[in-house]
Amino acid sequence: MKYLVDSNIIIYHLNNEPIASEFLENNYQDIAISLITYIEVLSFPFTQNELKIVKMLLKTFKILDITLSISEQAIENRQFKKIKIADNIIASSAMVNNLILVTRNTKDFTHIPIELSNPFK
Repeated sequence: MKYLVDSNIIIYHLNNEPIASEFLENNYQDIAISLITYIEVLSFPFTQNELKIVKMLLKTFKILDITLSISEQAIENRQFKKIKIADNIIASSAMVNNLILVTRNTKDFTHIPIELSNPFK
């Protein structure tokens, strides 16, 4: 694994945004998602059929559970910047697992010492 993909990249893909889709397709084997991303994406109002398809898509990626190490990293990250808990757990998951966080919302993570990639730039 090389990348941890943020929820917004998955959502852009589901909305047929070519840049997001291309990134996912080209890097499929190197992508993980946080359990938080799994929850956030599946919280959207899908039809039953769409929900089934989206769940199948998400389960094709390695899903990183929230561990004690990730929790401790999230606590440490709060010293750098007050950050939303969901974003902090996603960032901490990338940090603990030495992954590049792929997101379009790089500004949300600028005060945290993490490697970021924005496929839209």
